Amino acid sequence: MELNQTIKTIDSLKSELDKLRPIPEESMDRYMQKIRLDWNYHSNSIEGNTLSLNETKQLILYGITAKGKPIRDHIEMQGHNKALHRLEDIVHKEINITENLIKEFHKLILVEPYDSDAEINPGNYKKTGNYLYTKTNERIDFEPPKEVPRLMNELVNWLNNHIDPPKRKKNKYDLHPLLIAAGFHSQFIKIHPFGDGNGRTARIIMNLILMLTGYVPAIIKLDDRDIYYNVLNESSQSDPEPLASFIGNQLIHSLELMIKAAKGESIEDPDDLDKKLALLQKEIDAEDEENEIKEKLTVQAFKNTLDNWGYNLLEKLAATTAKFNSFYDSPKHNVYLHLQNLNIHTPYINFTDQLKFDEIKEFWNNEGINLEQETHEAELRFGAHFGGFIKGGLNPFRCNYTIEVKFEQYHYTVITPLLSGQDEYGNIKTDKQEIKKLLHQPLTEDEINSINKTWGETLLQHLETNRAKLKNGK
Repeated sequence: MELNQTIKTIDSLKSELDKLRPIPEESMDRYMQKIRLDWNYHSNSIEGNTLSLNETKQLILYGITAKGKPIRDHIEMQGHNKALHRLEDIVHKEINITENLIKEFHKLILVEPYDSDAEINPGNYKKTGNYLYTKTNERIDFEPPKEVPRLMNELVNWLNNHIDPPKRKKNKYDLHPLLIAAGFHSQFIKIHPFGDGNGRTARIIMNLILMLTGYVPAIIKLDDRDIYYNVLNESSQSDPEPLASFIGNQLIHSLELMIKAAKGESIEDPDDLDKKLALLQKEIDAEDEENEIKEKLTVQAFKNTLDNWGYNLLEKLAATTAKFNSFYDSPKHNVYLHLQNLNIHTPYINFTDQLKFDEIKEFWNNEGINLEQETHEAELRFGAHFGGFIKGGLNPFRCNYTIEVKFEQYHYTVITPLLSGQDEYGNIKTDKQEIKKLLHQPLTEDEINSINKTWGETLLQHLETNRAKLKNGK
């Protein structure tokens, strides 16, 4: 797509998005959580961070570290996430982008000083020269340290001359914000003002420019790294078009995603299907090992299931359950863990809206728990308990259902309640949906979504059936 057409498409989508404002808080939170996760993963992975997308999610959302991965990768991923939250704090303010703000972002990203080929001091310009080698073994030298203060001062002044608050207020620019963002990014990389973290800092400031001017973040993905590097080499502050065209395509995707979120539609990336198909193919290729017992139930194995997929399942179930709170008086839900043969259990961990995991995680610090100990039975329960139906009059009905995950010596079973119609007296008949797997086999994202969907349908069917009985005077 030609750059002029790209810009027309971007501005058309922005106009469509502006008509949907104000965007519901829930939709905006859903969008920003996805954007933050993608941004954290891809921007760090481009620079060599080894955490996978799922490991990034586990670290950012639950604080779970990935076994065998460098501690530095965890530190920088968490630092980058803090930088994104800082960006969200300031993006609606009438600010100028300053050198101090750029240094602040750099310090958040790299967190603490460390030694590589040169001493890295987060938040401070480089003191030694830096360079890189291209794939063709060509050396590219960046600007020498003594030139950095002058060049950065000139770049920041250039930027603020284009997007100072008065121009943002009038929404009138002598260059389109896409070209301003690309021009800044290109020149920043050519200066390479820091010893490390230049790419991540450049992408944060690039997106800050776009967001301050009313657009959304453009996420550059790991799969596009080679294209990204090529257009960076072809671009400059005075001729940013190759990079602008590339960034523009990512911006179109982000705008389309936010429009979907604003409309309450799914914002799952289309290319997620390809990832799932690739995972499915990998599972099919390994079918010969499908039924091989590889793990025996221990306290540690039980804990690992929570770390690997249990918290994800509980979080989704809690979000779905909370959607029904407004229909009932005094909703009160809970989670319960029990190691039966060891007689160790949590109290019922109660919540109403959003499930917090601190009490569950604290359970493992119990002095009586030996993580290496074998256990023959364990269970995880998620219970939804609703008081009387608010519009129930003299006969308000209640709603109580429980999902159970039962662990035995070599396998576990997820049991989800399933409504199967009514008997001759109009009473609800209950069935169940079961997923049984070996201990070493985690629930897949599709299976978790299926369980959550069945759960939501059960709660809805209960509500609709009992409400119909009330209307009919039964």
